[in-house]
Formats: sequence, C-alpha cells, structure tokens
Amino acid sequence: AVQEFLAQSLALNQQTGKQRSVVVAPQRMPTAVQARAMAQAVTLLQGGTWSQPQQLAAAAKAKPDPGATTKVPSKSAYPSSLRKQELPRSAFEQIAYTQDRLDNFKVILANEARVVTPFGRAMNREMSTSWRGRNTAANTFRQSVQAYLDTLTGQVKLIDKSETKLSGRSATIPVTVQNNLVQGVDHLILRLTSTNPTRLEISDDAWAEQRVTVSGGHTSTVKFTTSANVNGQTRVIAQLYTEDGQKYGNEVAFDVRVTEITATVMLVIGGGVLLLVLAGFRMYTQRKRAAAR
Repeated sequence: AVQEFLAQSLALNQQTGKQRSVVVAPQRMPTAVQARAMAQAVTLLQGGTWSQPQQLAAAAKAKPDPGATTKVPSKSAYPSSLRKQELPRSAFEQIAYTQDRLDNFKVILANEARVVTPFGRAMNREMSTSWRGRNTAANTFRQSVQAYLDTLTGQVKLIDKSETKLSGRSATIPVTVQNNLVQGVDHLILRLTSTNPTRLEISDDAWAEQRVTVSGGHTSTVKFTTSANVNGQTRVIAQLYTEDGQKYGNEVAFDVRVTEITATVMLVIGGGVLLLVLAGFRMYTQRKRAAAR
C-alpha cells in the first residue's frame, strides 16, 4: 500500500509540468493498521523530491483545474450508515459554547497558557473521529470538559453582601472580589450600579467602575463613594466585566438603606445641649453667690 501510494503520487506529478495541489484524506473510519500505513506513506512522501507539504488552507486557495468535475453529490447520496456515525449538531454547538467560555476566561489570567493549552487539546479531542458511533461516551466527555471549565471560572467571583446601612448623605460601599485560583487575575472591571440614582448615586452618577487585580488565593476589596439624596432603601447591583465589555460571573445584588439625622432632630438635640449648659451655668453662679455670703 505504501509503495502504491508513492507510485501514484509520482505519476500525478509527471502528468503535467505545472505545480498543483493534491489533498490526501484518510477514509472515514480507518483501522489502526491502515492509519499506520498512511502515516508511513505520507512521511516517506515528504522525503521525496517531487512534492512538498502544505496546510489544507493553502490547498483550498489554489486555483482549481478547469477540466475537473464541478458536480457536487446531493445530500441523499451520502450513506445513511455514515450519517448516523457523525457527530450531531448539538455537539459542535456545545464545543463552540466551551470555546466562548474559554475565550472569556483566558483574558483575565496572568498566565493563560496554563489553561488554554490543556483545554484546547481537550476540545480538539471532542471533535475527534474516534467518537463516531460512541455518542454516549462523546457526550459524557464534552460535559466533563465543560463542567471543569465552569468550576475554574467560578473560582473568581464576587462575595455576597447583606443589606448595607449608610448614615449621612455620603459614605463608601465596599465590594469584595475572591480569587481561589492558583494564579492571579487581572484585566477585570468591577461595576457598581444604583437602580435608583435619584435616591442614591455612585460617584455622582448612576454607576461607577474600577479596575480589579487579585493575586492567587486572595481577596480584594474595592470601595465606591456614594451620595444619598433622600432617605430610604435602594437596590445596588455589582457585576464583574472583562476589558472588552463581556460580563464575567454572576452579579451580586444587595440593598442599601440610607438613614440621616433630620434638621428637626438636630434642633431638638441642640436645644437639649443648650439647656444642659444653661443649667450648669446657673448652678455655678448659685454656688458662687452662696460662697460669697
């Protein structure tokens, strides 16, 4: 088989004096012996003097032979037995979803190669022809890859907050970001949004953003300056974003209750203090007169 392959390639080269591209593809489900034979043949061909290897994309850009057939078989011509062995559309949709999650995750990592390389190989394995006819095993493998990636991305998150109480018209709200990964994360933006800016403003606006950097296995607290216009309760939402504007992780919503000492209360307190001062002054003068007598 190897000798026949080399002979055919040499015959193709001698048919014309012009250079042309030939795509060599394996059969649909080769055996181990057939795969080894083809690998040996292609390796020997690369050592020959009548051919040179190139990428599939380069071969696809080559100008087709005008004498070649342009007729494409119909969809029904594809054997149903082979169609049943192909990966379903849902498999490629899941692989694309995993790739999107990986792209959104790697941009925040200090050393993305530690994650991109193994997951890239895993997704290549998800599309491998070795899964043909093994739908259950292929689906289990894809789900396990997705679940592990979700576990890693979930290690960088916002800490839940309970109701926050602010006294006075201006105060700061702390928001904590936790990183349980081994490596540090960067290029993250923390946005704090007030659902009722007429009541509570974040840095004199409806929302504010700050850059976040967290070392591996640590937490980082970001403080936002707020100003309240009226008393009451306001819903505030904290959300992490990547630098390209993509949401990262789940948002954290919490209530902020503003309590301020009103002018009437201040007047009552001031009057009470004044009465205490006057009473003390009166007692002092009475004792001084008694001592003089």
